[in-house]
Amino acid sequence: MSLTQAETVFASIHEDALNDALTAFCTARPHHLAYGSPAFTPVTTVAETRMDAIQFPGVPGGIQWRLRMSIPQVDLFKQTRPLPPELNLGPGQFSAALDVELCIECRRIRIDPKPPRPDKGREQGREQPTDQPKDPRRDDTHPLSELTCFKLRIFAVGHLEHVLASTGEDAIALAVDAVEIVDIKPDELESFLECLLFMILQAVLAGIRLPLRALRAGAFQLVPIVGPLIEDDQIKVRGIV
Repeated sequence: MSLTQAETVFASIHEDALNDALTAFCTARPHHLAYGSPAFTPVTTVAETRMDAIQFPGVPGGIQWRLRMSIPQVDLFKQTRPLPPELNLGPGQFSAALDVELCIECRRIRIDPKPPRPDKGREQGREQPTDQPKDPRRDDTHPLSELTCFKLRIFAVGHLEHVLASTGEDAIALAVDAVEIVDIKPDELESFLECLLFMILQAVLAGIRLPLRALRAGAFQLVPIVGPLIEDDQIKVRGIV
């Protein structure tokens, strides 16, 4: 049977070429992999995406944070790159491995000396001293502002989705099915971080849309009928011109 089977056109891309395309896309548009609140990212640029701080009562300006991800390295079924034992790469799936760095600005918050209720001393006509003696029990060892970060290696498996690019042309997106982080204790912390990164990675990869013309190298027009499919370390599409 021919490569086209019942259709008239066949196109494919090997996983090595797919990783080259991902690298080119993310290098030209690094804001897909870099996010931060205003203290780190004042405005959105081609290099990074500005997002809001995490609002919390009593924290002026909110909790400032930053997220950086490396370019995902993708493996198409059949599996050739190692995965944690918790993940399996099945037919029609891809795996991805990448590094993630998450930072927050850890600050010591000054307590407002003004009381939340009327000052009894002022009510009685007595002025209170403006400079209060330092409480010896107060811990001032924490710096006024400190960047606190951690890095993780994460693994994911998923499938392809047939989507539209911003130009309206046919494209593919990587849809995440599961995420795994290796060796974090306690288990509840590992599950929490995996859930957080699962949601983040879903959104990030959904925004990276690779046009199907990458499969045909611009040689012809292709109207997909079957696929995109993952087989034999390749993404395959069959269709008509």
